Amino acid sequence: MERKMGLLLLTAAFSAAVFTQMAASTVVPAIYAFGDSTTDVGNNNFLPGNQAKANFPPYGIDFPRSRPTGRYSNGYLVVDYMAKKLKYNKSPPAYLSISNDAQANRGVNFASGGSGIFDATNFSISLNQQIKYFKGITRRLRTRIGGRAAHCFLSKSLFVFSTGSNDMFRFYVNFGLKNETQQQLFIGQLTGQFRNQLETLYDLGARKFAVFGSSLIGCIPILRLGVPGAKCVEDLNNLSQQFNRATQIVLRDHASTLKSFSYSFINSYDFFTLVSSQPLKYGFTDIVSACCGSGRLNAESECRPNSTYCFNRDEYIYWDRVHPTQATYRLIALTAYRGRRYASPVTIKQLVGL
Repeated sequence: MERKMGLLLLTAAFSAAVFTQMAASTVVPAIYAFGDSTTDVGNNNFLPGNQAKANFPPYGIDFPRSRPTGRYSNGYLVVDYMAKKLKYNKSPPAYLSISNDAQANRGVNFASGGSGIFDATNFSISLNQQIKYFKGITRRLRTRIGGRAAHCFLSKSLFVFSTGSNDMFRFYVNFGLKNETQQQLFIGQLTGQFRNQLETLYDLGARKFAVFGSSLIGCIPILRLGVPGAKCVEDLNNLSQQFNRATQIVLRDHASTLKSFSYSFINSYDFFTLVSSQPLKYGFTDIVSACCGSGRLNAESECRPNSTYCFNRDEYIYWDRVHPTQATYRLIALTAYRGRRYASPVTIKQLVGL
């Protein structure tokens, strides 16, 4: 019994030393990703039923070995490119794919296609549930390496968020956007919930937050179908801007009141407004249609195994009628990592060095 206890203590001490060394290195020791389909690397594959999945071709056609992984893209997502920039061999795994804690040593991806900040938005894994999953990860981490080493490890790790768009879509579908007072109340409630969720993660040990703002959500192909001239739903874009402004206030407040809280807010909206105004400069020839689908704008049906898809995928902003292409994700990742104009108050490269 004494020998067994000694081996357990030795193992715990070794694990703590390894994790402490990782946290002290210049590379971010772990990436924890939260959010919706723009960040989901395969969690929805493990949900019951056939809804909200992207685990079939031609999804993943530009992923290594043309493999569909559950990513809502023809290839990689922003979080994958961020991992590459931070010298990871591969992006952290989907939480529901993990069978042992060793697979979570360099981080976990909790994101789920269809999720939102509000529980009522979801037909998948809500942000609240994602945070509960993370709480379990931290509890086991502290058991394995001790509270002090876990605190150091988590404080150096990067926490990535892309969320809120599904909540706004649901609000738009249910209520429309004509009542400004109702919009303001909704945004206040939405960002109030997000404020609490970020604070919960802070209490669990998170310190470095990379938050991707909502983009031109009124311009996705499926929404353009209902507008004369295939224009954007500007009311929804305005709601997206309101959410971004309110989110930045939340982040500034946390940075001023929570010790060691630091963040990078990536203004996806402003960046893609620029890209849409000068698409050729950024390599895009189509900023309106989906690459994969069918019908008008290739957006009248979902991207399915029997769908037609474009061959010049890097020239399209949208892969399917809702989600961007790998080329779009690569562009926003590069902007977030080093583009000071659209990442504030620091870029992600600067954030991880703090």
